[in-house]
Amino acid sequence: MNMTLCELLWSILLLVIVSYFWNLGKDAEGTLKPASNNPVILWWTEGFPGSSDTKHCPDSIQCDVYSSRNLSNVHTVHAYLFYGSNINFSDLPVRKPEDTIWGLYHEESPRNVEALMHEPVLNLFNFSSTYSRHSDVPYPLQYLESFEDITSRKYFIETSEKNAYLKDIAPILYIQSDCETSTERDIYVKELIKNIKVDSYGACVNNLKLPDKFTGDYLNNLNEDEFLKFVARYKFVISIENGVCEDYVTEKFWRAIKVGSVPIYFGSPSVRDWFPNKKSAILLEDFPTPKVLSDHIYKLLKNDDLYETYLEHKTKQIVANAQLIREFTERPYQLDSLLTVEKFECYVCKMLHKRIGGDYTVNIVAKSHYDCPKPLSALTLGENPANSWVQTWAYSKEEAEKINKRIMNRV
Repeated sequence: MNMTLCELLWSILLLVIVSYFWNLGKDAEGTLKPASNNPVILWWTEGFPGSSDTKHCPDSIQCDVYSSRNLSNVHTVHAYLFYGSNINFSDLPVRKPEDTIWGLYHEESPRNVEALMHEPVLNLFNFSSTYSRHSDVPYPLQYLESFEDITSRKYFIETSEKNAYLKDIAPILYIQSDCETSTERDIYVKELIKNIKVDSYGACVNNLKLPDKFTGDYLNNLNEDEFLKFVARYKFVISIENGVCEDYVTEKFWRAIKVGSVPIYFGSPSVRDWFPNKKSAILLEDFPTPKVLSDHIYKLLKNDDLYETYLEHKTKQIVANAQLIREFTERPYQLDSLLTVEKFECYVCKMLHKRIGGDYTVNIVAKSHYDCPKPLSALTLGENPANSWVQTWAYSKEEAEKINKRIMNRV
């Protein structure tokens, strides 16, 4: 059917009207404008999480979340969020405690942002989302890929078969490529090797070459089936974190749990709270020297029953730690980083709505939200004054005081 000129003009006009109202909800960068009086949350640090949309949160509350700091000149910002790894303390928005909320999201150890080890910098923020259980939106289980991994026997090798492997491999595996850590783990491993055989792959304390199939890019294939089966042959895996922080328990621990090797662990002082069972790892703090630890390992190598007391999550497929079960059940979001970010955004959104409703008390992030003390050595279980990381810690403490004073306009 032919369209008359009048009908054509009306059709064009209708398209223009629809286009106008559609773009009314967009800004110059193509992100949603507040469609109502929603509070505005802005990620000041760029590149994370990188999306902008209206968050529909529990209790029927909404906030408009942006990831482009340029929009701070367009919208009235009610809360600024910061991703710890990308934060630049020389480039921050004006701090107005009476007008805006500041939130910190940080899942890493403090090695890349050392100022965060100190309370004066933490005090700049009102709310946090970190691996600490004391954070406002915590995720201490962030490196546990799934709860089923704990009891799954997919990669598990029976003790008798592991014993057979001892003809060709050491009882202990060490594989690291980060050779400069505050915990001095390489120094510890060098001393341990003097007392017991350790197969050390990677760039640090290397005494064996990885199989060719892993040499190309093994760091990006640590969760591949072939590599996990390779690790599972070992009775013990050295799992020393690159930093000692409360609740900072990484894949170094959980990978060993997943494949059914016993972690030899140093890192989070509270790691026992996340053991599947009472004895799921060997802690360096219980065996204060490499010689004492090696004596214990030799004892376990001679007694399969004693060795398997560390593996009940595999041999009996049980998890008896009620705290671990409760943490997973109450906070399932923490196994997915994107869900964790959304949870934090909605938490801040909730606080903004409470403030609008007059039901809000100013909150300050405390040390417990990101508790990383002065670096400790795995070898001595204490501070090593000669450790450059200890010296850096002292310097960053002074810098944290300066940052706080500058941001809070006290100088």
